[in-house]
Amino acid sequence: MLTQADITLIIAALQFWAEEMDPQDEQCLRIYAEVPEAEQSWTPAEIQRLRSRLNTARLKYAVANESRTTLQDTELHSTFQGAFEARNDPSDLVGTLLLPEAPPEI
Repeated sequence: MLTQADITLIIAALQFWAEEMDPQDEQCLRIYAEVPEAEQSWTPAEIQRLRSRLNTARLKYAVANESRTTLQDTELHSTFQGAFEARNDPSDLVGTLLLPEAPPEI
């Protein structure tokens, strides 16, 4: 379950990666991602854009059935606790949605 604290940690890790890792070192991502076929292809500018998107995104929570195929309803909850309490069945699962910041109104 992602929380705002998790997103903050990811943002900080991305900043560290952009500042401390060599963008030309493809082995670096393979080591840290523990995926032998991983290739590092992000520039510091791309990492900064991702950090910015994560920083402005909003976390919401939705309730899905146990098989993760159907949402219980269309309500998005602002807190995990609110979504957890809205479950119809103990086997229902709470999922995290990361929504982009709303565009400015014209």
